Amino acid sequence: MKLREGLDRRTQGDRRRSSVDIRLRVGLWYQYHRATRAGEFDFLPRNLYTRNKLQEALLPEMHKYEFSQRDNNSLASPSCALSAAVDFVWCHPGFGCNAASEPMAVYTVNAISEYLVRFFNVAVIDRRKADRRSPSQLRAVDKT
Repeated sequence: MKLREGLDRRTQGDRRRSSVDIRLRVGLWYQYHRATRAGEFDFLPRNLYTRNKLQEALLPEMHKYEFSQRDNNSLASPSCALSAAVDFVWCHPGFGCNAASEPMAVYTVNAISEYLVRFFNVAVIDRRKADRRSPSQLRAVDKT
């Protein structure tokens, strides 16, 4: 039987080993799957309705990352970065398709994440390091 050590495990380094681009790709896919219940190889038509549903489904995962322009390091909002990526994929019909040039869900989401990594500096927002005792947090507790 393994006993817990007396050390505070929260002070240890980050145990995640995957790179940011892999975490973004997998996170976007799982978010899309949770929101739509679509399978990996479900057909994803390139129309306005599907485009809006795709953006709506992926936006919660996008808020877990910070995006900055590669050329001038100016911050881009998650919704602007996602919109640029979806616009690019929708304007280039060869991206996000299988070998038979059919747009499939997983290929489209992967193409979006590839665009984001290629054209933006992507950083994970580590919410575990947020100060839980900040004045704004204390005021919220005092009001309840």
